[in-house]
Amino acid sequence: MSSEQAKRLIFTDRHHRGASGRRVVAIRRGVGADAAWWRGMKPWDRYRLRVEAAAHALRDPVFALESAAVVHRLPTFGEPVDLHVLAAEGSRGYRRGGIVRHMRRPGVAIVRVEGVLATSLEDTVLDLIRVLPLVFAVAVLEAALWRGVTVDGLRGMLDAHSDRRGRRRAQAALDHADGRSESVLESMSRVVIELLGYPAPELQVEFATASGQARADFFWRAEGVVGEADGKSKYFGEAAGTDEVVHAERRREIALRRVVRDIARWEWADVVDPARLDAILAAVGLERVRPMDPHLAEAVTNPRSDAQSSRRLRVEHS
Repeated sequence: MSSEQAKRLIFTDRHHRGASGRRVVAIRRGVGADAAWWRGMKPWDRYRLRVEAAAHALRDPVFALESAAVVHRLPTFGEPVDLHVLAAEGSRGYRRGGIVRHMRRPGVAIVRVEGVLATSLEDTVLDLIRVLPLVFAVAVLEAALWRGVTVDGLRGMLDAHSDRRGRRRAQAALDHADGRSESVLESMSRVVIELLGYPAPELQVEFATASGQARADFFWRAEGVVGEADGKSKYFGEAAGTDEVVHAERRREIALRRVVRDIARWEWADVVDPARLDAILAAVGLERVRPMDPHLAEAVTNPRSDAQSSRRLRVEHS
């Protein structure tokens, strides 16, 4: 599980100023990072580095849940509070020093990814959708669908589990899965739109414009409204300069507006604060077709991540 971040780890038996004069933050015993660099990291990057440090500091741990998601490069949200590993076979689960050790369930598959042990991709996804709120569970699940995981396969694994904890939550995520969403933000947006009570949009619709073909994330055909979930990666890629990409997107929007009635745009902050997305959709003339789901707030609140980090909620892979 090598990364550029891992190269910034500092290996030391002491967790204060080293010989270099740098102030070091202790991540795990014997593993630290430059304090100024650590403070400037995004919350999901801090969590990734905590997992990297644990991989170095612990004796060949088997990561699970959000920690396994890091190993498999699945999305993580905010900065998860705990590191998760599997306890030794035959041992009971327990929590100590910021690490939760989970009792191994029968049949769990363990794989080695770039030298690090973790529950398999399928087991990791299934474990997460049993504990995450709906909006985040669907985002993890749909990210895995792009990696070859199947809904039918996960349903079969869920049915085979004797442990019924989280079964209803996992089934709800599987029922909402749609492999056409092309980003974590799109997956989250689609679920929040449904819970807000708006009609289901068509996904990934192609339009013929004067400037060529243009594809929209969401389209409400009856209302003539396009919806666009704006993650940074849509505009700022490695293949083109920032100005070029932004100008191309503006030209695309102008062309789209000539063939649709209106365009609604929203960002991460609007999805995790559904009142903001509600206002955006209402402003372009969309109307509810059913009452707002009474469990909406619960579906977009993730108690498994640090509360302060969750207020700036983003994902590692957009």
